[in-house]
Amino acid sequence: MALEGSLRDFDLFSLFNMIKIQGKSGTLVLSRGQEFVKVFFDLGEIVGCDSNQVRLEDRVGTMLVRLGRLSGEELMQIVQLQRQTLKLMGTLLLESGKVTPQDLQDALFNQAMAIIYRTFRWKEGDYRFDSMLPLDLDREHFPPIPVDTVLMEAARIQDEWPEVQKRLPDLVTPLAKTVKGSGIKLDIDRELSTILEGQGGGNSQGSSGLTHEQETVLTYFEQSQSVQDVLLVSRYEELDTCKTIADLLEQGLLEPIRTDVNRPSRPWTTDNEPELGQTDEPEGPSKVFWPWVAVLILFPLLAYVPKSRSSLNQGLASLQPADLRDTPDVVTRIRQAWALRMASPVDGGLALAKSLGRPLQDSTNPVIDLTKYPDPLFSPYPKAIPVETEAPATAEPKAVPAKSANPLTAKGK
Repeated sequence: MALEGSLRDFDLFSLFNMIKIQGKSGTLVLSRGQEFVKVFFDLGEIVGCDSNQVRLEDRVGTMLVRLGRLSGEELMQIVQLQRQTLKLMGTLLLESGKVTPQDLQDALFNQAMAIIYRTFRWKEGDYRFDSMLPLDLDREHFPPIPVDTVLMEAARIQDEWPEVQKRLPDLVTPLAKTVKGSGIKLDIDRELSTILEGQGGGNSQGSSGLTHEQETVLTYFEQSQSVQDVLLVSRYEELDTCKTIADLLEQGLLEPIRTDVNRPSRPWTTDNEPELGQTDEPEGPSKVFWPWVAVLILFPLLAYVPKSRSSLNQGLASLQPADLRDTPDVVTRIRQAWALRMASPVDGGLALAKSLGRPLQDSTNPVIDLTKYPDPLFSPYPKAIPVETEAPATAEPKAVPAKSANPLTAKGK
């Protein structure tokens, strides 16, 4: 039996904690409007995560492209190969030799946590937990994550996020480098493994006066893009990335742009495919929708067969009234013939049967006209009237003398 309800009645902290305590296995689906997130649990631990807004594997591929482990063309080839072979993206990335198992494991972990932590900021939505797990979970490169670790970090993010949000413009407002930010020389020649691990001087300042994390985030704005676009490709956690962007804004290295700009191009996306992290929103019916509806309605009317059912178009010919005649059994035919003869003795009911659309066979009624024959129950002679006989006289009862009421008088006599 599925467990479902509203996040207003049962928050995510209580929900995750219940799943951990009971050691449940299954899929937790969190939905808010058109967005939904799936979190997979096995014996109370998180073993996977996915979102309809941005597929987890696509986000990992995007991050690897941004970090220089893959080129856009190489990732596009791997995506096409994944569609042909139906293999996991992680398996194909490892087979390409461009990433190590530890790189892939770290990338999957961080991107999954970014998706989960974002759901903890939802103020409304619905949840549903089913005891079903998909068979294609990448358990080899996604080790189980304790729920306590997620809850502790989610609590910290919830405490700090309101303050960070005040320092940022709208998440969809485009940001660009200022003149100062474009002229600064970055000291970002570091080992790529250091970037993946998030260690090795992340807080130390180089010759540019920025930390390594700030320099990395600043390079994301070679093209004008919004905070939301940067979060799709950032190696760092969502809260840390937003903190860094806020610091760069306060230092005058970034500035918001009020004019509309094109979204940053991703070389691994095709022209007819939405970019990673971009969802298709319904825009109403297509321009050719209503013309096709009119054609589908008018064509049968114009091609209607009005007179003959011998058209080659059997579908339209079937719209004509069917000229069917059933052949009942012998007993039924005799009953119908009797009913017609009794209803119209003169012509045997031929005219009546024709008006009803059920003419008799051979245009004759097999039942004879009985009005031409004498009625066997009718006699030409009058019946004798029975003579009434007198009833025998009955003898009158003899009078019985009345007895005297006085017993003395009667005794004396």
